[in-house]
Amino acid sequence: MACSYRASNGMDSQSESSVVRLVQQRRQALKITQSKTGKALHLPCTTELTTILESTPKAGLTILTSKTGEPLAYRAMAQIMRDERKRLGLLDYDLHALRYRGVMELAWAGCTDDEISSYSGHASKEMIRKYAGEARQVMRAQQAATKRT
Repeated sequence: MACSYRASNGMDSQSESSVVRLVQQRRQALKITQSKTGKALHLPCTTELTTILESTPKAGLTILTSKTGEPLAYRAMAQIMRDERKRLGLLDYDLHALRYRGVMELAWAGCTDDEISSYSGHASKEMIRKYAGEARQVMRAQQAATKRT
């Protein structure tokens, strides 16, 4: 499944809407436009997400909707995320921190800067190096300790 996602960051004059739409069924990926940079991203769906999307009844192309069936607004999704962070005791970790952690996990997995950028949507390699730097430093220290013994 491929999906299309469009989101406003809440800091511009455009409509504050997050719309995830089912576009086609030939690939199992999300087609997302990163709201801050406008960069188009094609991200693989996890097996779990693919299963959910395939088994969920659809009234149309929109995947994330309000209770009334309208496309889910950006602020509504932000509130859902905040409520979930609160439930998990993670209010100190905002969405930016979660994105930072995601980049670190990609670095720990051995991804290159280009691979991380392709997944995160970061336009600046400097930001990738900043976010991935800590993860890579930890990995290099572990490698050094292994070589030392």
